[in-house]
Amino acid sequence: MKTPFQHCSACGSAALESCSEREFICTLCHFRHFITPIPAAVALILDASGRILITRRGHEPGLGLLGMPGGVIEGRETGEEACSRETLEEVGLHIPAKDFRYFRSLPNHYPFQGFVWPTLDLFYLAKIESFDGVMIDQSEVAESLLLSLNEVPLADFAFASNAEAVSLLKDSMNQGSTTFI
Repeated sequence: MKTPFQHCSACGSAALESCSEREFICTLCHFRHFITPIPAAVALILDASGRILITRRGHEPGLGLLGMPGGVIEGRETGEEACSRETLEEVGLHIPAKDFRYFRSLPNHYPFQGFVWPTLDLFYLAKIESFDGVMIDQSEVAESLLLSLNEVPLADFAFASNAEAVSLLKDSMNQGSTTFI
């Protein structure tokens, strides 16, 4: 089984053996290496008209496919803080962390440096008055799209978790069960 570990973290040996898809053990010193989901935060941002901010990815993985502001949660950072930071970095909108509300979590896979890492995508909702001021960082985002939930082409997302979150948000909004505090 493929592993992102080339050498044992404890003894440096290349003698790693797969015990499962998430556990590798060094056959020399018996140090156990685990692959666990990496937490990522994703911002679902709606304006007063009910449009959602969708981005077109400006880099791999998924170059040219759809996404939303988001990324890996950094150490000592909450999911809400990560959404705030990533939204500012990717699309230039300053939305305070306190304005994001947890929506749901979904598993995902993220290909990076020759390995497909499991991630746990944490989706947060924010509502803003307008998308005036969106300024994309072209190293991350090729384009921003402002769409009604019914217009979002779910098949065009880079990651299935993003498409599922938008679909669940649409269902939730149609049932009137999503509220902003």
